[in-house]
Amino acid sequence: MSTIEILAQLPTLTPADREKVRSQLDAIDAAAPLSPEEKRLIGERVAAYRQNPAAGVSWAVAEEGIRKQTGL
Repeated sequence: MSTIEILAQLPTLTPADREKVRSQLDAIDAAAPLSPEEKRLIGERVAAYRQNPAAGVSWAVAEEGIRKQTGL
C-alpha cells in the first residue's frame, strides 16, 4: 500500500483506530535515534531555556496559540 493510499484511508478510520495509528507512529518515532542535527538543536534549546526560563511557555499555551493560528 502506498503512502497516498494510506493517507486516503485515515479519514475512514474510527477515532479508536486513529488513536492506535497515532500510538504506533509515536512508538516508531520514539525508537528512532536522534540525528546529530536534532541533538544539536535540542542542546541549543535547553541552553536557551536555562539562560531565560521565563521566555518559555507551557505546551498547553503553545498548543492553544497554534490552534488559534491554524483555525483548529
